Amino acid sequence: MSDPFAGVVGHTQALTQLRAELAGGRLAHAYLFVGEAGLGKSTAARAFATALLPEAPLGRNLDYWEDDRIKPLSINEIRLLPDKPPEFHELSLQAFLNLKPAIGARRVAVVANVGRLRDQDQGVLLKTLEEPHPHRVIMLTTSSLNPFVVLPTVVSRCRRVFFHPVPASDIEELLTRNGVQSERARLLAELARGRPGWAMRVAGDEGVIELHRNWTRRLEEVFGAPADVPLNVAEELDAAQMAWRRSEGEVEDPALFALASWQVELRRRMLSTRGKEQGRWARLVELSYDTLGYLEQNVSPRLALETFLLECRKAS
Repeated sequence: MSDPFAGVVGHTQALTQLRAELAGGRLAHAYLFVGEAGLGKSTAARAFATALLPEAPLGRNLDYWEDDRIKPLSINEIRLLPDKPPEFHELSLQAFLNLKPAIGARRVAVVANVGRLRDQDQGVLLKTLEEPHPHRVIMLTTSSLNPFVVLPTVVSRCRRVFFHPVPASDIEELLTRNGVQSERARLLAELARGRPGWAMRVAGDEGVIELHRNWTRRLEEVFGAPADVPLNVAEELDAAQMAWRRSEGEVEDPALFALASWQVELRRRMLSTRGKEQGRWARLVELSYDTLGYLEQNVSPRLALETFLLECRKAS
């Protein structure tokens, strides 16, 4: 039997866990795949579903239900007796799970980014998790275990599988294998921050490369400049991130993308120098990772960016 996870890049620990459960038959009724967007959680979930439903391809398998849309998931797509019929699916999730398997031994459902559901809708989903039907497997994905994203009661009913950033070399190999020119594949792998899904999605987007060049130029303008230059760049980036937070879709967080671009340039300078100069660039690379951490916490994004860019100003 071929490996169902052959198309998944990285995630050795997570895939080892899933392979062991397939081999031993120790399946949970519900799984929660946890990790940043673009790491490959949905790809792994589909691969797991393929192994559980070998009778037919997922796209035409009557025992498979999936929702990975960006838009919020309607309660009518979840509950058994909605006031209105499902808008997107032929059956709601609960109606699908209540039916006996049509062609195989089980029914499998995947709900990507469970944080799309409002708390009250997650409460409806919770009833399904609390009273599982035999021979049913539900897979949920989430970027965070924060209780404001996914209810702790939902988390507690699932077996968790954790996904971590994939090495850039693995992402570069994936891109090259899919026909991306080697130099472009190397740059995209560095910009991806461990996310093969993101890298594949933007592989043919020239705008991403141009955006990287633009942020690299903005960083170069900061070196040795008056203090108002880095402060203005931080203000611009903070405004762009605030606009991004109000928008919908899969557009990259501008602050995270800019930092990834700056890391590429700082690493290039670090590797092309020696001695104290190399140490100076290495310190800025380290500070850039600290700044990424601050952006994920309750630190003011503008303050974190200003601190980083003012340090960069001293580097020339």
